[in-house]
Amino acid sequence: MGEQTSGRSGRRIWLERMVYGVVIVGIGIWIAASRLSDVPYTVVVDGKPVVTAESLSAAKQVLDKVRLERASGVSAGAIRFVQRVTLRRAAKDAELAEVPEAIAAVEEIVTVEAEAFAITADNTPVAALPSKKDAEETLRLVKRHHERRIRNLYAESTFAENVFIDKRYVEIEKLCSSPDEAVRVLTSTSEKPVVHTVQRGDRAVNLAPQYGVALSELQRLNANADLNQLTEGDQLLIRPAKSPVTVISKALVSKTITVTPPPEVRRHARGRVGKGHIRTLVTYQNGEPVSEEIISQIITWESPRKPAPRGTRE
Repeated sequence: MGEQTSGRSGRRIWLERMVYGVVIVGIGIWIAASRLSDVPYTVVVDGKPVVTAESLSAAKQVLDKVRLERASGVSAGAIRFVQRVTLRRAAKDAELAEVPEAIAAVEEIVTVEAEAFAITADNTPVAALPSKKDAEETLRLVKRHHERRIRNLYAESTFAENVFIDKRYVEIEKLCSSPDEAVRVLTSTSEKPVVHTVQRGDRAVNLAPQYGVALSELQRLNANADLNQLTEGDQLLIRPAKSPVTVISKALVSKTITVTPPPEVRRHARGRVGKGHIRTLVTYQNGEPVSEEIISQIITWESPRKPAPRGTRE
């Protein structure tokens, strides 16, 4: 019985000593960490020192502020630096900077990305939103934006580019807070128009290949210009302003035109006038017509008018 009591007492003493040891080691680590965090730390970007804060906690605060201020409304876990950003103990002669000054210095050199649902056109992110639902709504609204002046749509509008939604990291500048904001981005001008001022000796047949456009396209873009008779100083539109995405729409258009008989039959159809009832399929790009295709044409002829009797007035 005495041996059992002695054994238990020994184990208790051993456990107490082990606990005391762990506590002492923990206190030592805490003290060392406290001392370490009190020394200056330098923010390093891609291996190059940028700015030095007075402590490790101050340096971490600088990086947190840069992330959150550049990506307002995005959770910290969805933000990252494009460059490799690290912290290291500062050199003895390093100059200390206050937190606001350090934040400004880091913001000038780093790029911040946020994970979001990106709308990409030909694999290039053009806008991004916090949720897939918002991104899908944006694409719907962009189509409606360009369809608003088109009547008798033939089918659902499509995009000329390969447009899809992909969850990825994108530059903060491409992040939109709402579908309405994203629509403004996708319907704005991303490339300025190209305009040529006609010089003496310029000919349309030479200008078209010079700019890499078809002569027919040049005529379409300058419908009111006579390409066979260019005047020095005229302005020719070579390429229109371009938006990040191009919405292709088609519509059925019906029109009636007056038709006169061809010359070879005109003498047999004197006084007859025809009406041409034409249905065309018009193609639009971002709401502007670019081509049309006749899909049906019916001509009806009116009966020739009888000549009025002589001596009477019509």
